[in-house]
Amino acid sequence: MNFIFGIILLAMFILALRVIWATALQLLSALKQAFQTFHRYRAQRLARHRLPVIMPSIRHEMDWLTISDSVRQEIHSRNRETNRELERLDVQYQAKQKTIKLYEADIEIAKLERELLKIKPTIASAETEAKPRRRSKKVGDSGLVNDKTTKTAQQVFQLREALKGNANALPINQQARH
Repeated sequence: MNFIFGIILLAMFILALRVIWATALQLLSALKQAFQTFHRYRAQRLARHRLPVIMPSIRHEMDWLTISDSVRQEIHSRNRETNRELERLDVQYQAKQKTIKLYEADIEIAKLERELLKIKPTIASAETEAKPRRRSKKVGDSGLVNDKTTKTAQQVFQLREALKGNANALPINQQARH
């Protein structure tokens, strides 16, 4: 019987130790939480009542213009690569814009040439039907038609040169008209 009471007492002692140990751990965690809360409250209170930070006085005079210039130069040196990239992209953009304008001019010239070809056969046929055929006049008629086509071809050439920006290729008296 002493043996059974001994085991019971030992079991109760172990249970008491476990309860005491768990209570002590809970008490420690509660104290730790309370300490953190108190510390946080105190920091907030100090932050509210803290004086503004004033720059400490410097014994020697500072040259603020030199400092600002050095900062500006540092910023420019860091942005230099970006500026080069922007300039390169701008040049590419301008070149593409000029190419587009040249394509538009070529399209316009092609439209004008097509209109000229539509008008050219009707002019030639109207002149040949209106007058009787004679050898001397036939040479004259083809000369008139060739004269008109050479004028329009010259105008087309001048328009192309003007659009390309080659204004020096035009005669001086025709540069004023363009």
